[in-house]
Amino acid sequence: MSTVCAGLALAAGPVAAPALADSSRPAAAARTTAAPAPAPTGLAYAYDTVSQSVTVTWAPKDAADSLTLNYRPGFCGPTPTEPCFVSNQVITGTSFSFRRAPGTPAYVKVYAENAGHQLTGSAVLVVTT
Repeated sequence: MSTVCAGLALAAGPVAAPALADSSRPAAAARTTAAPAPAPTGLAYAYDTVSQSVTVTWAPKDAADSLTLNYRPGFCGPTPTEPCFVSNQVITGTSFSFRRAPGTPAYVKVYAENAGHQLTGSAVLVVTT
């Protein structure tokens, strides 16, 4: 027999016992997160007027840096203080290129990514073409 009360159906009969937490797994609050990778430094760019291509470079990671797995480019705007869109492009080196028409500024960041997919952004590089 079922009884309806305030829109909820209540079943008469045996009730299942609640599941017990698995004590062999750490609680969500007890999980540790990886340290963030250091931000890329030494950003610079070169502009090729013939191909209208911008090449952004940065300093290689320090030999002691065991946190940085790769990099991702980020494009900010329309001003350097606006939020940045982080690309899904994975970069394992220290440069990337993109096309830009003459007279069109770009605001670029490079993000270092660690094993936990945490991103640490560089300072904004203002690209003028």
